[in-house]
Amino acid sequence: MGSEQQSDSSTRRRKFLAGAVAGLAGAGAGAAITVGSATPAAAAAGGSDWFDVKEYGAVGDGSTDDTAKVQAAIDAAAAGGGTVYFPTGKYLVKPAGTTPALSVTGNNIRLVGANSKAAMLVKGADGILLRMSGAGADNTGATHRRYCSVDDLGFNGNNHTGLLLELYYTDNCYFRDVFMTSNLDICVDAVEFWDSRFYNLVIESSTGTAGTSSPNIWLRNTSTATSGAWGYSTDNINQIHFTGCRLEAFGTGALWITQGPAAINNPNGIHLTDCKFETSQMQGGPHLKVDASCKHVHASNIYAYAGGFASGYSTAQNIIAWAGIASSLENVLIANGSTATINSGIDLYAGSGTTAVLRDVVGVYGTKPAGAHIYYEASSAGDFLVENCYGNTGTQSSGTIPTRNQPGPRLRLVAGAVSDSSFTRTPLDGTTAVDTANNRLYVRVGGSWMWTQLNS
Repeated sequence: MGSEQQSDSSTRRRKFLAGAVAGLAGAGAGAAITVGSATPAAAAAGGSDWFDVKEYGAVGDGSTDDTAKVQAAIDAAAAGGGTVYFPTGKYLVKPAGTTPALSVTGNNIRLVGANSKAAMLVKGADGILLRMSGAGADNTGATHRRYCSVDDLGFNGNNHTGLLLELYYTDNCYFRDVFMTSNLDICVDAVEFWDSRFYNLVIESSTGTAGTSSPNIWLRNTSTATSGAWGYSTDNINQIHFTGCRLEAFGTGALWITQGPAAINNPNGIHLTDCKFETSQMQGGPHLKVDASCKHVHASNIYAYAGGFASGYSTAQNIIAWAGIASSLENVLIANGSTATINSGIDLYAGSGTTAVLRDVVGVYGTKPAGAHIYYEASSAGDFLVENCYGNTGTQSSGTIPTRNQPGPRLRLVAGAVSDSSFTRTPLDGTTAVDTANNRLYVRVGGSWMWTQLNS
């Protein structure tokens, strides 16, 4: 959908430019040229599906209140769908209490800027900057906001509280090359949000109040009512993808996927690929959280760095809290520097009848964790499949170290007696290996290696 829309918009702009050149040529050298006589929609691209906010009176100088003018362009697009275009500029827009500064009021609307750093929406007061939400909860999707997108556009919280982007009761949307910064609250909040994609979303220098549940992005099934009809969802978050996204300089967490304050349904089908979570402004956490209500959450190629604390804060944090059902965490690097920022790299939980899967989750710690690379939750009742997961320093595992493990890779083969030194790092009890010189099967129990003779 994204590439087709981009192609369509490029075609419209080419037609507009071609028409302008033809008009100039037809006018002749001595003819007068009249500028500014076209209607806003027609002047933008020669058609009714392209809506340039400046043609609706927006100034984009960062100080003029452009709220009404930008909203007028969005409302015009809502009549039948189309692209709302933001030329280079800073568009100051002001929320008013619980009323957002801007609302996408129809389906099939695309907000596109000249560039995510060059075309920026700037919040002028506390509150929600952009609402892209449906009318209310509906598990059929009939009242959802649908088939909308944001491309190449910036959101600046301007050190105010309130969301940058509200996605309640929304589906089949995408967000590409979007930049968010300087918000003192959650940036993206999503409830009953389906079948949508984020590509190259960048969030920088945004945080909630220390100690609060205010990650940069929160995907949850339910949210406390904010006003009027807004309340608890009747459905769930599902089939959301994040690809190549970067969250930096956050304080109270980067990305959380949870059930929310009411026990309704299960978030499911969330995929994170090639994402970066890096901060030296910690005042809470974790960086990434997936709670036990979630199903089918898969994260791969993740970098999580905990470099330091915000001023006045010094409590070490768990960096990734992983508890999803039928989920996996793979190819992850967790790191810190000279500051003791990490309690445990992974806080791991396996629910009854489930298997917690970790593969190639490695800690490169400049300062060892206060706890361990992997902390096993005592309440876990399921199995664990943990392969090639280790920290370069400090305790490898702590908590209630599991006595049950799913089958893993083949046994280690050792030409002679097996001991802890046969492994690069001290293995857990239950680890097995084979002495190929003497045909013996070794098992580590209570910190000691026991063996039995194999049939020849």
